[in-house]
Amino acid sequence: MEHDIASGHDIAWVHDIAWVEVFAEQPLGGNLLPVVTDADDVEDATMAAVARRFQQSETSFVQPATDGISDYRHRIFMVTGEIPFAGHPSLGTAAVVAHRAGACSVSYLQQTGAGRQRLDVVLDGTVGRVTLTQNPAEFGPTPDPTPILEALGVDPSCLRSDLTAQIVSTGLPTMIVPLGDAGDVSRAVVDRQRLGGALEAVAHSVTPTVYLVAERGEGRWRARAFAPSVPSGEDPATGSAAGPFGAYLHRYTGAGAVVIDQGVEMGSPSRLEVDVTDGIRVTGGVRIVGTGVHELPPANP
Repeated sequence: MEHDIASGHDIAWVHDIAWVEVFAEQPLGGNLLPVVTDADDVEDATMAAVARRFQQSETSFVQPATDGISDYRHRIFMVTGEIPFAGHPSLGTAAVVAHRAGACSVSYLQQTGAGRQRLDVVLDGTVGRVTLTQNPAEFGPTPDPTPILEALGVDPSCLRSDLTAQIVSTGLPTMIVPLGDAGDVSRAVVDRQRLGGALEAVAHSVTPTVYLVAERGEGRWRARAFAPSVPSGEDPATGSAAGPFGAYLHRYTGAGAVVIDQGVEMGSPSRLEVDVTDGIRVTGGVRIVGTGVHELPPANP
């Protein structure tokens, strides 16, 4: 709900806001997401400024759908600007929309810059699980990951020999880099500036997330996601990378499902479940940990 507040000559609109831990199996885990609702009157520049101030991996804004089909339009901003799609914001926003509607079990169709995606929400109060069905995977180039590994302090000899690094996207490009040992994933240290240069040289773009992965056991993988556009250089839970990774594994190993542990090194343990037997479905826990209001300037007339 938004309210007109007047104080002298200053006018602000107050919007509901919620904070959600996404892909969290326990409190203080997962990827923290701010969600601003009823944001149809918020200008693009204001959304971008809010995202920069919050300094989270992404910040979500909910607006009325414009396609005549979806339940809501989901705008997603990183500190560097708007992106067409992201995973944990999709799950967290669906949970907030359901919570505000008082729904315990509901499905939504969201409109994003990458198209439309289905979300299935189950909530018990402020805690629950959400499944996101992502767009079909697009398999891109297989560039040499050596410069990227060097930017992360990982010796290229740590690469897994039977799998090839590749850029895959379900709405946001991810460069999947498989290593042979989970310990090598844990020891990586990001140099954001060097990583940006390596991505520019290798992928001709600083857009892709680097998803460093290693198998821990049957159906279990460890992962870390690195991107120059993320404030710390690392993301604790990355649904837009987990989906492409599941599709990648299915294509090259036949695996139909995988469980990914991420964020451990950041102190934000996260668990992402991916099933590609019927579309690309990414599931995770959600915890709505705070609600309130946030004042934003009104749109220009």
